[in-house]
This record gives sequence, structure tokens and C-alpha cells, in this order.
Amino acid sequence: MARSKAEGALGATNALAKCQLLRKIQCMKFSPAFLSMVLFAMPTLAQDLTNDPVNRADQALVTTSPVTQEPAKPIDLYEARTFTGADGGVLNYRLLKPQNYDATKKYPLVLFLHGAGERGSNNVAQLKHGAPLFVKPEVREKYPCIVVVPQCPTEQKWADIDWASDNPVQAEKPSPSMTLVLGLLDALPKEFSIDADRLYVTGISMGGYGTWDLITRLPEKWAAAVPICGGGDKAAAAKAKGLPIWAFHGTDDRAVKLIRTVEMIEAIKAAGGDPLFSEYPNVAHDSWTAAYSEPELLPWLFAQKRAQAPVPFAKAARPWAQPPSNQFAGDGPIQAGLWFRPLWADRRAKWSEEAANLQGAVVFFGDSITQGWNTLAKDFPNLKVANRGISGDTTRGLRGRLQDVLDLHPKAVSMLIGTNDLSLGATPDIVVANVKAIVEELHKADPKMPIILNKVMPRGPQPGKFPEKIVKLNALYEQAFGTDPQVTICDTWSLFDDGNSQSKKEEFPDMLHPNAAGYAKWTAALRPIFEKLKLAQ
Repeated sequence: MARSKAEGALGATNALAKCQLLRKIQCMKFSPAFLSMVLFAMPTLAQDLTNDPVNRADQALVTTSPVTQEPAKPIDLYEARTFTGADGGVLNYRLLKPQNYDATKKYPLVLFLHGAGERGSNNVAQLKHGAPLFVKPEVREKYPCIVVVPQCPTEQKWADIDWASDNPVQAEKPSPSMTLVLGLLDALPKEFSIDADRLYVTGISMGGYGTWDLITRLPEKWAAAVPICGGGDKAAAAKAKGLPIWAFHGTDDRAVKLIRTVEMIEAIKAAGGDPLFSEYPNVAHDSWTAAYSEPELLPWLFAQKRAQAPVPFAKAARPWAQPPSNQFAGDGPIQAGLWFRPLWADRRAKWSEEAANLQGAVVFFGDSITQGWNTLAKDFPNLKVANRGISGDTTRGLRGRLQDVLDLHPKAVSMLIGTNDLSLGATPDIVVANVKAIVEELHKADPKMPIILNKVMPRGPQPGKFPEKIVKLNALYEQAFGTDPQVTICDTWSLFDDGNSQSKKEEFPDMLHPNAAGYAKWTAALRPIFEKLKLAQ
């Protein structure tokens, strides 16, 4: 039995204050690099997904999006209700109806399961995370749906499973709280017009465990699932192999270990499933903030329907959208900053339009250091050049967009990559393995095509990372490619080393990106290599 009751208002969030601050900062005459670092330090605006302040300068080439109006507060739109189960148990929950609800139409239903910190009896705390996504005006307009947000009582769990165990085992029956949730889901279609083939479940932390529990216990009930920083019984994971799943987890999560999600994903893949998984480098337990801000999450979610084949990410997402990390070949980090998504898509879309005019170009392939080389055509007037750099990218990212290079049937490829990998936690061995795979694909496309591999440049020091890992990576480059007749190594490490294994301030003002003097020096180092390879038109 469900009934309404009044609730007190939630305190206002600080989102508006941050938006106002952003407007003021944008009006001041700060450098682009400084602006991007400020944005990157404001998690609710730019999703701070790295603890590396030097690497944040990689966003100096990224244009920020305009600030949107603060969405309505969940407390104002989610109706407070209770459900009484057959055994007399009571479940507090909130319910969001579509705008202009029409009982003659069938609506999808989204079940959101909160984390342990939002347990209680006030029927308010569970609206803190996840629920705000569905009250955004653009979301309500594009994805009309019913959203159900139950509150788990204190000292109970959505799934009776040992969070601390390295081998969690699913309980024989749903927990008392989950039993009430299932009863509620059975009761709601008697009151609302719900599309039974479009039931979606998502949850965070304890709710992530609850999501895994539901889809392995009742896989036939759901159209799709989004478990975030949770875990489950990997022995039961195969039951969900046919279900569209997009899971999320941060690599630095200490509350729920990354392996909890990894094991579930691997078990489903081993059973023949094809789940999506986004792994966020340098992110701790709060991976839900980034996950619920993913631009392709809702298009993918609402494209799914029970009893039909899963709609692939590429079909549900917008053209050129960056896929989840497990859709990339190789190992190591994928750039997960939300600022990176539009940059990746916009640059690749532009490249596809200009590809016909750049056939046979010398392609410069890399990250922000390559993207920022805006004088390529002027610096190499006798070459047809194509810039294929994307700020913040990693070696796995380059593997994912290598086709952009191959489509040009390049005369040669000059590649600089690796610093972001190391910054995001990759070992030099992983980086070189990905570069080997790239070189192999280039050889396969054209065995005679020259490849110029630029050593990773020195940058500002960081204990345990720089310069030690760069020195090791560059040594591995020499070992891997020193005898390859089609690969020429350009020693851009020695070129820019100040004698103390760091870059020079007068050439790298932010200690990461070269200025005009730095690019001029790099140009001078590459010209004799290009002349020897007879690349001039």
C-alpha cells in the first residue's frame, strides 16, 4: 500500500555559487591554462578525475561549456511515499513522475539504490546522489520516466553480502529491504502506467551491491543496469550475461575495491556476455559523480529494452563519442575526465570531414603537446601535414583512434605519447606494449612507411613518477624500436633536458607544454630526419 506524506525541504546546494564563481573567473584575464586548472579543481563542474596538478595543464586547449541554469531540487519534485509489504514491513521511498504524466502512455521506470551513508528513516537522505540527474529539465524533457528512490533503514542492506570479503557470496534470499523494494515494483504498475519491458536499475556503493544482486537474482526482470562502485558474487554473475550492463569504478577506491567490479565484468565476459565498464583513473569512492555525468549514459540506458538484443554503445551514442574504457584494446588508463569527451568527439568529427584533402600527409600523432602545435604547416612548408593530437590522450586512446591516421594513408607518422599514461598510473612496460601495438598496425598498413617515435619529453618533477618513469620508458623505446629499420627515434628527451632531468621554464612555461621556442627547437630536430627520409613534396 502506497500513500503520500509531507516532508521538509533539503538545504540548498552550493551549485549556484560555483556557477557564479565560474562566470566571474571567465571574465577575468587569466591564462587559458589557469582557467582550465580552476575548472578541473571543481568536481561538480568539470569532474576532477586526477590528483596530478601538473597533468591538469593538459586541458589548456579545451574550451569550457557554457554554464546552465541550476536544476530543480529533488526534494521539490520527488513525492514522498511509503509502501507496506505483505508482512507489515514499511519502506520509505520517493517517486518522480514524468512531466505531463499521461496514463494512456507507457513509461520506463528507473530504480535508484543509494549507498550506506544515506540509510535512515527521514525519506530525504537518499535523494543526495543519483536522484538529481533525473530532475534536470533537459533529462525530464528527453527521457520521460518514472523514477523510484527507496530508502534502506539504518543497519540494513540492499543485499545481505559481506562487503569486506574478497569472495562475496550471494545470500539465498533477497534482504528484507530488497524484498520490500521488489514488492513495491510489483505494486506500482497498478497505480501508474509502466512499461514492463523498460525497467532499469542503478545504484552506488551499497546500492551497487544491490544492483548486482538484483540482476543476478532476477536477470529476466530488467532491461539494463548501471552498477557503480559495488560488487557481487562472481559465481552468480553469469546469470546476467544477456543483460545490457554499464558498470563504473574508480581505480583508487578504498571503500569498495576496484576488483569487486572487475571480477563481475570478467565473469560475465567469460560466460559470453558483453558488458560495458568504465574505469576511472585516480578516482576514489565517489565514481558516481562522474558516472551520472557521462554524456552517453542516458542515451545508452533508455535505448535498451527487455527481451531484445542489447543496443551497442556505438549505435546508442552520438557519432564519434568516446567509448567506455573496456571497449579499448590493450591495458593501461583511458583519459576519463569529462572535459575530454567533447574534445575527443569534436576533433575526430572534424578530421573525418577533412580526410579527403589530407591524403598522403605526414601525420603528427599524440596528445596535447601535438594538439598545441598550431604552426605545423608553417614550420614544415614543404610537407603536407595533419595534426592528430588530442589533449590528455593516452596510448590506449591512440589505439582506439588509430583509424583516423590510417584513413589518411600517411606518408609518414611522427608520434609523441606516454606522459599522460604515466601520470594516470600506467607503468612504462604497459605504455611501450601499447606503442608496439600501434607500430605493428602501422607496419601492417604500409610496411615501408617511415615512423618517427619522439621520446617522452622532460616535465616538472613528481616523486615516484617524474623523471624516473620517463627515463625508464624512453629506455624501453630504444630497446623496442632501436633496430626497426622503419622507425627513427627522435631524442626529444635530451633535446629539452635542463641537465637535471626536467624541462626548462623558458621553453615549457607550465613545465609540461612547450611554447613557441620549444616548438621551434623540436622543428629543428625533426627537419633533418624528414630530409633524410625524403618526405618533402
